[in-house]
Order: sequence, then C-alpha cells, then structure tokens
Amino acid sequence: MANPGYYAGDHTTYTITNMFPPRPWRNYLWNDRFIVCPDQFGFGGSWDIAPDGTKSFCAGGADNRIIYVRDNSSGAYWAANRNYQREQWDEFHCEVGLGYSRIVSLTNGIRTALRLFVPSQGLCECWIVEVENTADTDRNISVYPYMESHIPNLRIPACNSAEYVDAARGIVLSNHNRQNDIEFSSMYFAAESAPHAYETTNRRFRGVYAHNNAPDTLEGDGQLASANTSFDYSMMAALQYNVKLAPGEKRTLRFLAGLARNAAHAAEIVHDKLDARLYENELARLHDNGQKLLNCFRITTPDDDINAFANVWLKRQVKLGKTFGRVSGIRFRDVMEDVAAYLPQNPAEAKERIRYLLSKQFENGNTPRQWIPFDKSLYRDGSSWIAETVCQYIKETGDFDFLNESISYLHSDASGTVLEHIMRGHEFLFNELGEHGLCLWGSGDWNDSINAAGLQGKGESVWLSQALVASSREFTELLEKIDEHDKARYITKKADAVAQSILTHAWDSDHFICGFNDDGERIGTNESIGAQIFLICQAWAVHAQIALGDTGHALMDVVERRMKCPWGYMLSQPSYDNRRSDNPAIGRITMMEKGSYENGSVYNHGACFKIGADAKLGRGRHAYESVKMMLPSNPANPAETSGCEPYAITNMYLGPENPCRPGHSINPWTTGTAGWLLRCISEFMVGIIADYDGLAVRPVLNSAWKEIKVRREFRNAVYNITILNPKGLETGNLTVKMDGKPLDTNILPPVGDEEEHEVTVEVSLR
Repeated sequence: MANPGYYAGDHTTYTITNMFPPRPWRNYLWNDRFIVCPDQFGFGGSWDIAPDGTKSFCAGGADNRIIYVRDNSSGAYWAANRNYQREQWDEFHCEVGLGYSRIVSLTNGIRTALRLFVPSQGLCECWIVEVENTADTDRNISVYPYMESHIPNLRIPACNSAEYVDAARGIVLSNHNRQNDIEFSSMYFAAESAPHAYETTNRRFRGVYAHNNAPDTLEGDGQLASANTSFDYSMMAALQYNVKLAPGEKRTLRFLAGLARNAAHAAEIVHDKLDARLYENELARLHDNGQKLLNCFRITTPDDDINAFANVWLKRQVKLGKTFGRVSGIRFRDVMEDVAAYLPQNPAEAKERIRYLLSKQFENGNTPRQWIPFDKSLYRDGSSWIAETVCQYIKETGDFDFLNESISYLHSDASGTVLEHIMRGHEFLFNELGEHGLCLWGSGDWNDSINAAGLQGKGESVWLSQALVASSREFTELLEKIDEHDKARYITKKADAVAQSILTHAWDSDHFICGFNDDGERIGTNESIGAQIFLICQAWAVHAQIALGDTGHALMDVVERRMKCPWGYMLSQPSYDNRRSDNPAIGRITMMEKGSYENGSVYNHGACFKIGADAKLGRGRHAYESVKMMLPSNPANPAETSGCEPYAITNMYLGPENPCRPGHSINPWTTGTAGWLLRCISEFMVGIIADYDGLAVRPVLNSAWKEIKVRREFRNAVYNITILNPKGLETGNLTVKMDGKPLDTNILPPVGDEEEHEVTVEVSLR
C-alpha cells in the first residue's frame, strides 16, 4: 500500500493521500450537542445528544454526502468526493483538520473541494463546496450536492414527507408522527443560493435498482425532477446547480444541513446561520481553537510522531471524551479519566465537568457505571477515580475552595461537599471487602468483561483493591495539605491494610493474580486454563506503591517477557479459548474470540497503565518503546495494515492469538487510551506535572533524547522549559534555573503574572 499521507501545519492537519485504506478513516466534528463523524470521503453519521442523553439522528444511510459533477457537453459524470471507479485522478485527498474535513479532487479538468465543519452552536453541519475549472477552455457543468437523511427511519413511514420549502431555502424532510416522542423529527438541507432543480427521493434520483455509483438520473439527461415525495422510505435531498466556468474560474456554494422541529423551525435556523460571513467567522474560530490547543502544552522532542500526538491529536480525542464520554454512552469512569487529562486545556471547563460527574455519585459513595443510558449493573470502580481527578484539578489551579462546594447525590435529596464525595467513595470501598480483605467485585471493575465473578457478593478484585490503595495515597496527600491529619491517618491505615491483603493473598510466584470469583477460584494464576496473567494488575501494583524498587522492576520484567508482542502488550495472556474454557463464573471474557477486547487483545488503554508504571520506576526506554509500539506508525503494524487512522489512537489491536485478524485496529477515537497516553507522555515521561506548590519537573527520558523543549501554561503564566540531557540518561539529578536564577527545588513557583518565563533543566548523573 502507498504512503497513507502526511502531517502539515504544526501537525494540526493530516492529509490522507491514499483514499482507500483498509477501513474508513474518520474525523470527529462537534459542538456541545451535535456530532458529525465523517470518513475520508465525507461519509458518516451526524446526530444530536441532548443533556438527558436522547439522540436525534440527522445524516443517515451509507454514502450520505456526495458531490456529483456532470460535464453537460459530454454527459460524463463522477462523484467528486468518492471516485467509485478508483480512477487515476490528478488529485484526490482528504485534509483531516481540527474541527473540519476537506475532501479535494481534480479530474476531467474540474477541481472540487468539499469542506465540512460544525458551527459553535446549533444542531447542524456546514458545507462549503468549491468547483474550479483548471482546463484552458470554457466548461458547462452541473453540480449536485446530495445528502441522505435518517428521517425516513422514524416510525410509520406513512407520516413521511420531503418537500422544497422556499422559506427554508432548501429541502425539508419530516416525519409527522408525534407519537415518536422526539423533539427533532425534521431535517433540512438548505442552500445559500437557489438551485436550478431539486430532488427528494432516491426512487427517482438513484433509481429503484441502481446504486450511488451510477444514479439513473445522471446516467440519463442529468435533470432533477423538482418534485416532492411522501410515504417514502427513500427520502433524501439533492440540489442541482448548472455552472458555466471560464478557464481558472471558481464557484463557491454553501449549504447547511441539520435538525429542526418542523419546516418553520428549519426556516428560522437557516435564516440565522446560512451566511458566508458567519461561515468565515466559524472557520476563524476553529483556527483559533487549534492554536489554543497547541499552546496550552506543547512539547518538541526528537520524535515527530510523539510531538504530533501529544501536542494535537490526543488532546483532540480527550476533548471529545470529556464532552461525550465514549459517544454512545456516558460512563463515570471514562469521563473522570478524560477530565484528568483535559485539565491543562481548560481548567474551568474541567471543573464544571467534575461537578456534573459528582452529581452522578450515589449517597452511599458508589457510582453508576453509566447513566446515558442508565446501567443498573453494580460496577464498583467509579469512586476509585474521583480523588485522582479532583486532586489533579486542585494541583492545576490551586483552587482548594472547590473542596467546600456542595454537590447533590444521584437519586437523593442529600448533598455533600466535594471533600465529602471523595470520602464517601473511599468509605464505600473500604466497607465492602471480602474474606481476603480485598474489594468486592460486584458486577465488575475497570475490566468490564470480568462481569460475573462477583455477582453473589463474594468475589474479590485485586485491581480494584490496588486502585483503592492508589487513590488513597493521592487522597491522603491532599488531606495532609489541608491539615486534615486525622482523616489522613485514618485513610492511610485503611489503605495499608488493603495493600497488605494484596501482598498476602494476591501473589502468584512471579505476578499478582486478578482476583477471586464467588466460588473462591483464583483468576489469573499460572495454573489457570486461560488468562494466567493480567497486565493491569501488574501495572497498578506499581501505581499503588505496592511493588517498588527491585520488586517493581522484576514485576515489569515479567510483563516484558510474557505479555509483549510486536504491536504492544496483551491485556491478558494467554487468551481464553471460548470453545474450551468458557466459564460463566468469570464472565463474558471467557466467551470472546481469542485476542479480542479484554481477552488477549493489545488493549492500549491498559498498556498505558504499564507505560505509567515504567515511568514511575524510572524505566524511560521501556516507556518510550511501549508508546512507539501502540502508535499507528509502528512499522511492525502500520496504519496501512492495522487500519488505524494515522492521526488517532485506537482502543485496541486484535491480539497475536487472534486466528483471523491479528493486529487489526478496533475502536479508534472513542477510547480512554487517549487521555492516559497524553498524560504518560506529558507528565510521566517528559515530566511536567502540576503540583500543589507549583509546576513540578520530573523527566523520565528515552536516553536518546538529548534535548526537549516544552511550553506550558500554568496558573496565568507561561513556562518555556528546556530539558537538557547531554549524558543520555533516563533519570538523574536535576539542575533547575528559572529566568536565569538557580532554584533549589524541581518545582517551578506559580507566579501568575501573565508573563513568559524561561526555565532550563539539566539532567546529570546522581
């Protein structure tokens, strides 16, 4: 396969040059409510997510956004953003940008560009279509912007209609069934300038037996019917523009597509939003937001791929997760993790999100796994993520007053301060221990697929116990900082007891087991039929400070020896064989195909926990190599083979034991990997970490990195940091100067003067 593309503009755009990769490569465009998910052709869904989780879908179908062009002299036509016949066009590429996608083609002397973006407000998407005559003769062409809608899929098609509405400046598709009980049952496709003709149904445009690659209308005379339709499963919107272009002449067409309550509402929206000046303002806003994304934290390392991901694309993925969770559903754990990584981008927004999340905590301290839609399963790991995120917020901002804010509990009239919310989360877990002194498993923990080991209230999770200890260490540091020494001693005593139980009951010759099910069966031992070792239980032993020093190194060496493959680290090893080892007393992990999800895939979210553990142990080379393996540029599993977008991190690659598709990318974009990988690079490896007393510098480096530059915004000041590593060390003594003056600490003071400050940090032998 040819080179898939390249970065440009400070890595803020990726241009896909091979337009037929192993699977569609997507971008995400969104505002606070509306999402568009276009692939390299511009195809993909769009939908509204209301605050209560209700979804209203706009774009529907498969090939749902097409710009057809027809040469009226010869009758030749083509889909400018799709190239169905895979012809050798002069140009064909897609610019994947921050908040926009732009598909460009040049064939038959006509250059066509389709730019898609979502405005800052509104349940709609904007199109800008440019057609240019690159030939040396006049051209007589017709341009047909075409969009398929989800509206025909609403209940009772007898209620469907599609019609051209002058006031809405385009086609309005509606389902008039009020029993659908949704707010937006109409979709519009509007144009800045009136078309010469229009079409409302694929029955006529595409034809009953034809496909989008060869619509009957374009096979014929190219004239749209300008007719409405009703009781139709095939409603769509297409407009026709007859355009004459002199050599070098360009024509720009603008369109707006979105959701509305009815035709009158559509007309109001179009009147407010479909305007060339507004479009230019929105594009300028997207550019400014891209610069803000870059500037909050920017690193320059010798590795260009790591720069691209850390400075741009991981931040973009984290912002998507912070706003919409995993898009299909909003889960407590997922959004808490993303918010912790999002903090440097916008602490105020992160604070609002933390408030929202804490309002989803039960009065007993536990949290729902998911509330959009609501999941009644008794997962127990939600509260273990609270302290980390709240503490990170306070370290980022110095806003200790936040701890005193009162926030209500879910399904309760009661409320508690933020500090009380953290305490209740810990109390819930400390009070729910099993016979081995470990946290009860319930319906599951972070490992969603071990969902049957604790349903009877006896099974115990080692990972959740480790996460509780790690969270407690973070919490006690905060409590000491605010002079709550008695509470700190109480939490420390409880956490130490759980840590001792882990050491006593969870060790299995060379690694920590995963837990005990309700029957007392030990899961994740060297004698287990499948899954003899779980990655996260080894990594979190380090995060919880249970395995330190030589013990921690030995444990991570076991991970290197037993769990590594050419494209990363398996989450469990070996995979369960669902034809031999299906065990309903463990959960669905035993039912999955080998190498899938938690059953032996290279699950990058879990691998990030391993990277963090490496960094905490000072294993800079291991951390760096682990990052490089999971990136889509890994030569052992490149994007051209795995199918992962070159500019996105994927949730997993199918594991080496998968018999059919080892190494294939699954679930890109919507993954907790993004937030954790961003933190692994920026905090744990480059070592720029918000702390209560300032900005800490604790690099753990790849020894080949001799110099790193960092721009970090922190508490109303900018720190331009140069890390020098002339000896090629992983860790060492630090000599720190700020504005030319030596500091006797590695913590940069929070000056808050809205000025830029120059910092040099030199790493030397201990």
